Amino acid sequence: MDFRSLTGQETVVDILRRTADRDQLPNSYLFAGAEGVGKWAAALALTAYLNCRNQSNGDSCGQCPPCRQIEKLQFPNLHIAVPTPPSKSEKEEHENYWGILNGKIEEPFSLITGKKMMSIPVAAVRAMRQSLAQKPPVGGKRVVIIEQMDRMLTASADSLLKLVEEPPSQTVIIITSSRPEKLLETIISRCRRIRFPQLPESTVEKYMTKRTRLGAETSALLARLSGGSIGRALYLSDDDNRQDREIGKVLFKGIFLADLAQVVAEAVELLPLRDRFRVNRILGVWQSLFRDLMLLQSGADTAAIINIDFAAELEKLAGQAMNRKALLKIPAGLGEVITDIDLNVETKSAVGAAIINIHSQLQLT
Repeated sequence: MDFRSLTGQETVVDILRRTADRDQLPNSYLFAGAEGVGKWAAALALTAYLNCRNQSNGDSCGQCPPCRQIEKLQFPNLHIAVPTPPSKSEKEEHENYWGILNGKIEEPFSLITGKKMMSIPVAAVRAMRQSLAQKPPVGGKRVVIIEQMDRMLTASADSLLKLVEEPPSQTVIIITSSRPEKLLETIISRCRRIRFPQLPESTVEKYMTKRTRLGAETSALLARLSGGSIGRALYLSDDDNRQDREIGKVLFKGIFLADLAQVVAEAVELLPLRDRFRVNRILGVWQSLFRDLMLLQSGADTAAIINIDFAAELEKLAGQAMNRKALLKIPAGLGEVITDIDLNVETKSAVGAAIINIHSQLQLT
């Protein structure tokens, strides 16, 4: 992984390169931005740049031993913590850990997802601290990457705080998060924050066309649906994800066209309630559709909406009488439900309450 791979994040690359070249690296970074926009890739690119033996043209060479080891996540001075599902044994935890890392090796922009609630184990952070307390096995900069720290358990965060407060020499800590507001203020205050913006739609579309076997039309639609995230576009390209989007569209229409009891009953029947990540994926579809509906209600043309393949149905729904002020609040409200489910709130009751709330807010008959 090198800086050249971070298409669409040129400002970030420029900041990281200039800071490294001037030997002004902070002890800790906070890479903040949506998942799948390049935070992980940037962390590895910076690691390679700091340890490459043959830098040229402002980038790592990709061929020297450190570069090749970093690409395979096997560099001795690279320490990584990632969210993993609950494990029953050390062996299972190790398998889960490398299952996620192997996915990242294959596709650096991929999202970290799973059927069960995932978190960064406190044991992993403690083991990392013990390793960092020892003499580095090789020369160069040591880099610590804490991926998706907002999924870290409180005990893990407390352990990490000690590392951030007293970082070992020649060590750079990189924390990534899509929800920095969930992090401890004491940790945030000790990090230099780098904001990763959403990627241009054209960048996502080009990446999807190059990396997948999907046609140009499908790649363009996924880029539009991605919200500027290559990771999300890749995520949505999966067959199961496309099926969940269709479920989301069906239930969304039902909110407006069926009575409340029928909508709730259909949701219970169609939603994979035992898989909270799939449920959140479908609620994310609702968020996108409600935002499009808001645009059409305000007089925007269909060219401005995200779900262009659902434009005709959205136009019909936009003509229905509803409380427009309430409509503006629904996407944020769904975001809160998604967060609650991600934090292990009972899925069926959360979704049922959300549907009832939406129906009553919009004053649908």
